[in-house]
Amino acid sequence: MDNDRTIRRLAAVLALVLAGCGADATPAASDGGASDANHADAVTSDADADTTPVCRPAPAWKPGTPIFEEVTEAWKMTGVQGSRMNVLDVDGDGWADVLIRRGGGPQDFAKKQQDTWLLRNDGKGHFVDITASSALLQRRAAPDPTTGMSATAFCAGDVDNDGDLDVYLGRTRQANDGPEVETSEILLGDGKGHFELGPADNGARFAKGASVPLSAAFVDFDRDGNLDLWVVMNMASGANQPLQSRLLRGDGTGRFADVTKARGLQTKSWASVADLNAGKGHSWSWAATACDLNNDGREELLAASYGRAPNLLFRSDLDDQGAVHFTNISVASGYAYDHRQDWRDNWNAQCWCRDHPKDPECDTCPPPAADAICDMLKASFGPTYRWNHAGDRQPWRLGGNSGTTVCTDVDNDGWMDLLTTEIVHSDVGANSDPSELLFNSKDPNIKMLRPGNEVTGLERPDDSPYWNHGDITAAIYDFDNDGWQDVHIAESDYPGTYARLWRQKAPGKFQLLETADYFKRNRGAGVLAADFDRDGDLDVVTGHTQMRCDQGQGADCQPDDQVHLHRNLLGAERNWLQLDLWGSGGSNRMAIGAVAQVAAAGVTQMQAVDGGHGQASTQRDHVLHFGLDKACTAQVTVRWPDAAGTVETAQLAGNRRYKWLQGQAPQPLP
Repeated sequence: MDNDRTIRRLAAVLALVLAGCGADATPAASDGGASDANHADAVTSDADADTTPVCRPAPAWKPGTPIFEEVTEAWKMTGVQGSRMNVLDVDGDGWADVLIRRGGGPQDFAKKQQDTWLLRNDGKGHFVDITASSALLQRRAAPDPTTGMSATAFCAGDVDNDGDLDVYLGRTRQANDGPEVETSEILLGDGKGHFELGPADNGARFAKGASVPLSAAFVDFDRDGNLDLWVVMNMASGANQPLQSRLLRGDGTGRFADVTKARGLQTKSWASVADLNAGKGHSWSWAATACDLNNDGREELLAASYGRAPNLLFRSDLDDQGAVHFTNISVASGYAYDHRQDWRDNWNAQCWCRDHPKDPECDTCPPPAADAICDMLKASFGPTYRWNHAGDRQPWRLGGNSGTTVCTDVDNDGWMDLLTTEIVHSDVGANSDPSELLFNSKDPNIKMLRPGNEVTGLERPDDSPYWNHGDITAAIYDFDNDGWQDVHIAESDYPGTYARLWRQKAPGKFQLLETADYFKRNRGAGVLAADFDRDGDLDVVTGHTQMRCDQGQGADCQPDDQVHLHRNLLGAERNWLQLDLWGSGGSNRMAIGAVAQVAAAGVTQMQAVDGGHGQASTQRDHVLHFGLDKACTAQVTVRWPDAAGTVETAQLAGNRRYKWLQGQAPQPLP
């Protein structure tokens, strides 16, 4: 897109000579975080780093200024369709590639029947389809270069620590499937954009029994330098409850072994109401997340649950022998479900109690606003409405339909926060969890706080009495490089829904932007942000879904699931910093789980290298992007994901991308 970076940098240097640097980069104080005293002594490694300040004018973005322009056709993405997407660099050339998929079925590239696209960024403003040539979707049972099999879950990491990107593919298998049915797989990359099947004797394949992996995340839970795999499960075909989610320990060769029970992650079948209320039942999982919520250097494991079943959160603890063991704190943490537990505003409950006034607690339930409401609900859901009076008053049934959990430090206080997305229907009432931010209380035992959307500003107008919020996917990124991350929720699946962008205008306070300033994408399923053109700002890919488009609800549907690439227009105006972190010694090679703190312009931001997260799996760019606002330089601290919790610091100039190999000075990249 933009090939004049060098000219702009020279101009910026000249401006510095004439006018001086814009603002100081004094580090702000932070509670905890990467420089916590519990970790090993910091290593300062800035001797060889380029610290020459390069500043940009940095005018503040104002409403009414366009943020994006669509460049889908120019980047040769016409025909690419899907709603789930990952950022990955399959060939190690430093340009962000993308994996986009629409389904999990068979592919026939020779006949151009394709539901999954692996697109290589050529660094010249185009994406090139390398799906077939990469062999990423190859079949084990029937190898054929012209066909392949997609998956429901993807995440990328370097499982054998050879410096090349590898990929996990999660595929559904039923209990009675034979060997001809494809399994989940580890695909090992060669660093040039080609993959081969990993070891056949591998617990990650789930070759026996039923498995429905809907999302997965790479994580080094025991800090042994080898990536492990957190795989969350949905329901098997014909089952009336979900499957046990799995933690798989990697040995550094691409093989994984199930350690779920041994590490305290066992959950229970849906039999006991007490267990379900306590968050001890299996998660009806839609999304995996691995995230350090108490700054102890180890990630917690999370599973976001559909079906208004509790979300699960397992805290990483150490046993008497110093081994990692997980403790279920789903309810105690505030993540399982919110505090809104009054079922009486549910229209379905009101209609039920109107028809069954002698049922327990029906005498406390207000009548429906109109009989026509009950008529409508009965026509849609039958004579019981959308209500089970015996069970739906229980706390475990008063949560949300959780799609994605995004983990990042939203309010720049040095502690990771969470954003959960939820599907909510107006007839269910306020007891259903809405999409909202959960802020970290800084309690070492982990307690997440829900101030509510009326406090944070993540509210939205509803244009009809009966509305649906199809919030399934989301991203948190700094679109204007002001040092504060913004919230993008990709609302989908229902008529009238579209992607929305909120700007963080003060710590933890957001403003919903007019779509004219960004874009309006109806049924905006799927979103990812990355600096695809490497001009210093974050571009955005959005997807689409045909869900319910064939049910008389398709007036706002696209003809197909074409994705859209939106180029950010603000990069040349604001200061920024990008970090490409790589582990060595005791850290996994891709540094998944590494935490970077960037102090500049009186603010300290914190981000972690993502190993995958989200509904049906998504993954943020391995390169961490930080807006610096008016600052020209930043004090950077990295806590590496090794057993010692090694910390390194460097003073870095802004408006550059750095490759930082653990133990060496960060090097600026062209």
